Amino acid sequence: MSKLYKKSGVDVVKSDKLIQNAIKFIKTSHNKNVLGNKLGFSAEYKISKDITLCAATDGVGTKSILAADLKIYEGIGQDLVAMCSNDILCNNGKPLFFLDYYSCGSIKNNQYLKILKSITKACKKINCALIGGESAEMPSLYKGDHFDLAGFLVGIKKKAKKSKVKRGDIIIGIKSNGFHSNGYSLIRKIIKDNNINTKKEKIGNKKLSDFLMKPTELYHNHLSLKDIDKIKSMAHITGGGLISNFKRTLKGNVKFQININNLPKEYDFIKKYTSMTNSEISEVFNCGYGFTIVVEKKNVNIFSKRKNFKVIGSIT
Repeated sequence: MSKLYKKSGVDVVKSDKLIQNAIKFIKTSHNKNVLGNKLGFSAEYKISKDITLCAATDGVGTKSILAADLKIYEGIGQDLVAMCSNDILCNNGKPLFFLDYYSCGSIKNNQYLKILKSITKACKKINCALIGGESAEMPSLYKGDHFDLAGFLVGIKKKAKKSKVKRGDIIIGIKSNGFHSNGYSLIRKIIKDNNINTKKEKIGNKKLSDFLMKPTELYHNHLSLKDIDKIKSMAHITGGGLISNFKRTLKGNVKFQININNLPKEYDFIKKYTSMTNSEISEVFNCGYGFTIVVEKKNVNIFSKRKNFKVIGSIT
């Protein structure tokens, strides 16, 4: 197990405790319309008896550092939008509008415009309006081409009853587009410690540099409103990996089994330079699935026959 991986596990535990302490005073700002953040993906606010708003905020993490180092910006905006939109999808939310926050040492026209175009393009793909944003120059905080991105997305959902997840239900994974936006602190450490030339190293037939900058999938493009009616729960697989993010969708002491034996080719790269096991990898990375759904057995064929959908486990 890598030192960085061990440290990340400790930090997650500390972070959970910190958040629990913070929630105690955060809740004092709530009113009766706040429905909370039960799944930990997006929060909900009641507008009427049948309508709620879903809100999610996120960033792209240290993938922004790699983007600046490689000067590849065309997909980073989709990463930003997807990290938020996929979260509200877990709550059955339909995207309405998005705002972005871009911070850097000094605004460089080429970088700024490419990033903004990427955000806009991603919003259009999911019928979401980019209605505003903010940019900030902080030369004392950011050096060279380095920058950071954050976003905020609001969606809408109609009241609907969901069946409880039960024993015998099937877990289906929807394939990811690479590492998405998580695990990049470890990836960057691997590159630095091993002096890897990302333009020469390859994953499959792709340059490592190009593969690492593949944007996060927009899962609203994979599921329709009719689909959502047949789904019991959904999980966006982000920081913390496949297993912990899937657990967030389950209430009580529900047991499950997920097959992580056959990892995609990109994990050969991780194993080549670390001693991480499949189990450890599943606690950091998406393991080839950026989104999961749980359905009844009778509905499995509706989804499993589709491209990029695969049965990966069951509720036991």
